[in-house]
Amino acid sequence: MRPENKPDGQQRSFIEEARRRQIIAATVEVISAVGYGNASLARIAEHAGISKGVISYHFDGKDELMSQVVTQLFVSGAEFMSPILTAAIADGYRAVLHAYLSSNLQFIDDNKSYVAAVGDIVLNLRGPDGSLRFDTPDGDREIIAPLVSALAEGQRAGEFGDFDPTVLARLIRDSIDGIANRAVRETDFDVRHYRTHLIEMYDAVTRKDDDR
Repeated sequence: MRPENKPDGQQRSFIEEARRRQIIAATVEVISAVGYGNASLARIAEHAGISKGVISYHFDGKDELMSQVVTQLFVSGAEFMSPILTAAIADGYRAVLHAYLSSNLQFIDDNKSYVAAVGDIVLNLRGPDGSLRFDTPDGDREIIAPLVSALAEGQRAGEFGDFDPTVLARLIRDSIDGIANRAVRETDFDVRHYRTHLIEMYDAVTRKDDDR
C-alpha cells in the first residue's frame, strides 16, 4: 500500500519521506546524465541502489515520479526563500522585491542540475491526451501570486510607482526563468553578476516618477 493511501489518515513517516526525496534526487541525477527519454525507472532504481519495486511503492509510475520531481523543486525553492522574504518584510516592500530576486537566483545558482532536469521534464512530460503536462493556460498564476501581492501592497504603501502588478510580476518571472535557462546551458555563466543588474533594473522600474 502506497503511503498516501494508508487508512485513518496516517501521514508518511520520516523514513518514507526521506526515501521519496532520495528517489527524486536520483531521478535528477539520472536525467542530468542521460536525459529525460533515457531516464527509466530501472535506471533510476539502479542509480539509487534500490529495487524498482521500491520506486513503485512510493510513486505510481514514471509520470507521477516526474511530476513530483517538478513539484519538489518548487517546494525546495519555497523552503529556501520563505525565511529570507519574511525577514525582508521588516524593511519594506522594496526590500522584499530585492530579496525575491536575489533568493530566486541564489537558489537557481545552487541547484543548476535540478533546474536543468526539471526543464527537461517540463518539455517532455505529457498528459493522457498527449498535451504537455505543465503547459497550462495561466500556469504561472499561482507561482507569481505572492509577488503580485507584494508589488500591489508596495504601491498601496507608497513605496512603488504606477504599474500593473501582474504584468510586472510576469516580466520579473520571465527574467528569472531566462537567467535560469542560461545558467544551465552555459557553464561559465555568472548568475551573481546578472543578479546585481536585475535588482538594479527592477528597482528603477518600480520607483515613483519623482524618485527617479
